Amino acid sequence: MLLEIYVQDGCFSCQRSLELAARARAAFPEIQVEVIDIRTEEGVYRSQVAATPTYILDGAIISLGNPAPAELEAMLAIRATRATR
Repeated sequence: MLLEIYVQDGCFSCQRSLELAARARAAFPEIQVEVIDIRTEEGVYRSQVAATPTYILDGAIISLGNPAPAELEAMLAIRATRATR
């Protein structure tokens, strides 16, 4: 599973995104968490994300803006449970 979190420099909310990424990595080591700056070449080519922060889990947008930590963890737990079945 892959959680992509798109951010950019100067984004007021993106610092919180980095904190949520760290929490997700710690709580769900089986999920690959990538933080991608949309202004970099990699970010431009990987997605057509137009706003930050944006959270994409396995190719599907799950949040525009930062979700509450409990909400993000619940979404990841559901996906992790489904993947282990």
